Amino acid sequence: MAKLTLILQRSVKERARSLDALAFAKAAINTGHTIACVFFYRESVNHAEFPTPAENEDLITQWEEFSQHHQVPLVVCHTVAERKGMEKFHPGFEASGLTALATAMANSDRTLQF
Repeated sequence: MAKLTLILQRSVKERARSLDALAFAKAAINTGHTIACVFFYRESVNHAEFPTPAENEDLITQWEEFSQHHQVPLVVCHTVAERKGMEKFHPGFEASGLTALATAMANSDRTLQF
């Protein structure tokens, strides 16, 4: 089975896109694939906004539960987040840079973007 890296680029406000990525991630795990990380880039960095806005709480909880249950890191690009004025990150996300993404991609068989 393949080792995957997932990149989200759409805002948390585009809820359906985030849920599509989460459903794909769950299906991949359930069919025997592994996921190196889920990297939140560009507009998707707002998934890690803290405190989490009420309208996003259930979605972020679903990502966090997935991460914890399957030991998949949720990595947010701190450079983009800082440019957008984010100072605090949800505790379920780890802030890192493009080096973390490059490393995950180098150690994966495939990279998919949502």
